[in-house]
Amino acid sequence: MVKRLPRDPKKEHAILNAAVVQFGKDGFNASTDKIAEAAGVSKGSVFRYFDNKKKLYVAAVKQAMATLVETVDLSVWTDSDDLVTMIINATKYKTELSHQFPNEFALLTRVYAQDNLIPQKVRQEVFAIFTKWQAEVEDTVVTRVVDKMTIRKDLDKGQVKKYLTLVLGTISAEVQKELEEHPEMKRIEDMGDLIATVKNYLEMAEFGVVESRRD
Repeated sequence: MVKRLPRDPKKEHAILNAAVVQFGKDGFNASTDKIAEAAGVSKGSVFRYFDNKKKLYVAAVKQAMATLVETVDLSVWTDSDDLVTMIINATKYKTELSHQFPNEFALLTRVYAQDNLIPQKVRQEVFAIFTKWQAEVEDTVVTRVVDKMTIRKDLDKGQVKKYLTLVLGTISAEVQKELEEHPEMKRIEDMGDLIATVKNYLEMAEFGVVESRRD
């Protein structure tokens, strides 16, 4: 019986870091030769630690998520005084994180988009892992937001949470696009027009878009 050599945590970590970079850059088609070279190990060592490319890809996705989980400060969302401030601050924070961890964001963006280059079973596996984590984060954030609100008694709290998740996600995506197009907007004081737009969207969500009729 062949005795397996003990795992070297430093080598394993180096392989995972290299895999996050290469898979984020080139997708599932990333070269394992490049991963091995970047990690400073042989190609044989890569597969000794992770058996095959599919397992390496899943491990890289988990590594990217673990890095962000350790870093993300949810208080940026949950401690905001109002929804407008929360959306602006959280979107700025997310943009800063994407610049701080470009490789992790690149890889997870491919996962979220369900890149067709990823084999179907692997694609389904990593997408399920990612969406579970995303749902847990969204639930934590939206639950705390809803707890601060005075909700109409005739509304179901669960439905309100789902509705707010959709609304806040859509507005946040537009705010992020605006901030990326105008990197000079770094302070709240520079975002007057953007804040006004967000307030209008949230007022529509809160009060509706149809004029109330009086009998």
